[in-house]
Amino acid sequence: MSRKKFLILLSLLVIALSAIIFYLFYYPKLAQVNVEEGTLKEKFKKLYEYDEEFRKAVDELRKMVLDPEQPYDKDKALKLFNTVLEKLELPKMSPLNFNYGKSVHTKASKVPPKPECQRPPQNLVLKIVQPKSDVEEGNGVEEVYMCYLKHGASWVIEVTVVFSDEDRPQPNSLDDIWYDVWRLVSWGRVEDIETFYIILHPKRTFIKYEELAIILNESLGIRSIAPIGSDYKSFGSAAHEEGTETLEGTEITIYVNTWNHAFSIQDTNKNMEKIVYEYTPDKAKIGLRLDAENDYSMLKYLGEILLLP
Repeated sequence: MSRKKFLILLSLLVIALSAIIFYLFYYPKLAQVNVEEGTLKEKFKKLYEYDEEFRKAVDELRKMVLDPEQPYDKDKALKLFNTVLEKLELPKMSPLNFNYGKSVHTKASKVPPKPECQRPPQNLVLKIVQPKSDVEEGNGVEEVYMCYLKHGASWVIEVTVVFSDEDRPQPNSLDDIWYDVWRLVSWGRVEDIETFYIILHPKRTFIKYEELAIILNESLGIRSIAPIGSDYKSFGSAAHEEGTETLEGTEITIYVNTWNHAFSIQDTNKNMEKIVYEYTPDKAKIGLRLDAENDYSMLKYLGEILLLP
């Protein structure tokens, strides 16, 4: 074979391999999967209750992901996850697309006492403004929890927002459905739950996006919850920014700025049509992030650790 022919064949081989890799990586992000809203969680719960092989795969995977004393084996995790997908009659995931890992690394030595929640001041009005397209995809606000509690020398309102779902771009793609199934395994829910804090002072109000932690019932693992500020990111992005924003008064407008429902008092999607939800202390459910998780998740938690400074 001449050198010229060899180089041509080599070039064709490189192009073919590149096309295969491109297909394997991008196909899940583009391929649409027809899963009716609400049926995935119900099917998951039913299989977990009645299918022993499915339940065993989920339990083994959860132990690797959520038990700090259990080592994480990525190859085994992928095999177990594909068993779960197969039982749900969904396409399997390739190693190229599997980038999920361990979520819990530390065990609690004791469970702190649960903070006592009071109803926030009646003059508080919270407006949550969400892109209409996100709501129409089935990701609207389902419930808001408020807990007025003493933290150090201050009184803080912990606000937890429950969204019906969370869609990775593109919504209803295979990648998005895999993401939902992984959340059912590792979080025990498809609902998205996010938490921020309001600190009321006579002259100004502070909105704080801070990390917190919750303690798993079975393993006593400490699960870190990332802060959920959006900073300047917009809807095509995800964000978990820590920070503080300042405004005046007790009428607070919070914008949902990213697809993973990160917040700010600034709207970074001014060209998107919005839906406005309004909550007062009488309309919100009184409770902690801990309560929201125990209400919506198949997993159970024993305690909550506030990490506010």
